[in-house]
Amino acid sequence: MGFFKNNTSTNLDVNLTQPSKNQDSNVNTNQRDLSNEISSLKNKTDQVDSSIKSIISSASSLVSYTESQNKELKNAKDMLSNFRSNMEDLAINITNVHIKVLDTDKLADTGLNSINNLDSSLADLEDAFTVSTSTVNALVSKLESVNSITDSISQIAAQTNLLSLNAAIEAARAGEAGKGFSVVAGEVRKLAENSKLAVQSITSILEEIKVDILKASSAMNSGNSALSTQHNSLEGAKNSFSDIKTSIDDATQEITTCIENLTTASEDKDNVISLVDNISTVFEEHESLSKEIASDLHSQDNSLKEISNSLGKLF
Repeated sequence: MGFFKNNTSTNLDVNLTQPSKNQDSNVNTNQRDLSNEISSLKNKTDQVDSSIKSIISSASSLVSYTESQNKELKNAKDMLSNFRSNMEDLAINITNVHIKVLDTDKLADTGLNSINNLDSSLADLEDAFTVSTSTVNALVSKLESVNSITDSISQIAAQTNLLSLNAAIEAARAGEAGKGFSVVAGEVRKLAENSKLAVQSITSILEEIKVDILKASSAMNSGNSALSTQHNSLEGAKNSFSDIKTSIDDATQEITTCIENLTTASEDKDNVISLVDNISTVFEEHESLSKEIASDLHSQDNSLKEISNSLGKLF
């Protein structure tokens, strides 16, 4: 009975000890496997963490690049705004110049019309001077004819005076019979003397008139010459005004073309500003999204660090 107990006890110890060793072996094996898995998981977690850090670095660079691009775009927008303001000022200045050129063109037209009217008036005056000069010259010619007539009258008076003197001499020879004839001869002689004096007076007056007419003729010739010179000057002024008007017309055309080009450039500028605004909006959205991604990656990195630390403690 005692042997049986001993055997039974021995068998029980053997039976109890054997499963315990197997269990310890399984536990150790499982523990090693678990440790290996945890180590592998930790390595993978570290690799993921390293990748996330690399991604975070790239995302940070992208955010920095996006911020830099946004600043450059804002600077570009400011420059475009200043450019737009300068273009608007330039358009206003060119428009004002265009208005002044048009006003100058009107003044040139007015001046040209005035010169044409003055030239026409001078031409009429020149014609009048020519007619007056011709009239004065004709008058001088007629005065010469009158002088010729007065010379003839003077000669007739002299001859009459001589004849009356001869008649008086003959009447004196005739005595009493020639007294009446002598009286008549005396009267004729007086009349001849008076006629001679009158002719001399007329001749003197006609000479004075002739001198005055010649002075007037000379003055008219000088005036006609001055009018001709003035006419030539007006022709030169007219040509100058015509050249000015041509230059103004050319300038007006150039300014009109410039205004059209400015209008086109302004439209293109508005399109560029709109495009830059759109690009700026996209960059701002991209910057915001990049910051969100970077923030999420930082959160993931922190979570992986916690997991890695926890796995390290388990290991």
